Amino acid sequence: MFRERASGAFVGRGGLRHVEVAGSAEVELAYAVMAAFWGRGLASEMAAALLRHGGERLGLRGIVAFTLTTNAASRRVMEKLGFRFERDIVHAGLPHVLYRLSAHDFR
Repeated sequence: MFRERASGAFVGRGGLRHVEVAGSAEVELAYAVMAAFWGRGLASEMAAALLRHGGERLGLRGIVAFTLTTNAASRRVMEKLGFRFERDIVHAGLPHVLYRLSAHDFR
């Protein structure tokens, strides 16, 4: 859970989780921000903190992130953090884009 520093208001949630993508075991960077906080750079801030944790504390070799093909804001966050588009996938029966970040890109 992430909260706004000034007010303590709930901003959103995020984490690293095990997920299977096209039959392959992966670690996913997942995040969601409440609409009231969109456009403030908080998703990028949350995601960057999670990446630091994954690289520095957990020693992960790579992380994936994916979103609906229509979610341009989330794609911008991933690209801003250095993720590279890998391919289109279907997740939960819906079209998504899969991005990947290698360990040497986030350590």
